[in-house]
Amino acid sequence: MTSARTATDVTGTVDRRARPEPFGSPHVFLLVVIDGDDPAGIHRIVRPDTVLGRGDEAHFSIEDEQVSKSHCRIRVDGSVCTIFDLGSRNGTTLNGRKLPPNVGQRLRHLDEIEIGNHRLMLLAGRFRPARKSAAA
Repeated sequence: MTSARTATDVTGTVDRRARPEPFGSPHVFLLVVIDGDDPAGIHRIVRPDTVLGRGDEAHFSIEDEQVSKSHCRIRVDGSVCTIFDLGSRNGTTLNGRKLPPNVGQRLRHLDEIEIGNHRLMLLAGRFRPARKSAAA
C-alpha cells in the first residue's frame, strides 16, 4: 500500500509544481538597522521600488520626526540597487555624503545610509539556487 506524499521536497511543492523564484533571485538585499529605534531590525527588500519614510505609503516605516513621509526610495534592477532621496526635508546621507534630491546613487554591499537619527547598512548577497533532486 502506498501512502500519499504530504511533505514538500527541496525543489517543488506538494502538487509537484516548481516553486517560483523569490524576488531578485539569485540576489538578496537586506537593510539592517545599526543605529535607531530598532537596532535589531532587519528588513528584506522584496519589491522593485521600496519607499522609506514615516508616512502610510512607506514600505519601510521609520518613526522619527526628522524623517519625511516619503524620505527616500531604493530601486532594485537585477543585481543593481540604487537609492534616491525624494526631496526630503533633512536629506539622505550615503557613506557620509549627502545625496542630491532625485538623483540615483548605486548602493553596494556594506554601504551605510543615514535617514534622520537612523543608520542603516545594506547587505547584498547572492545565493545558489536549490539543486533539483535526481530521484523523482
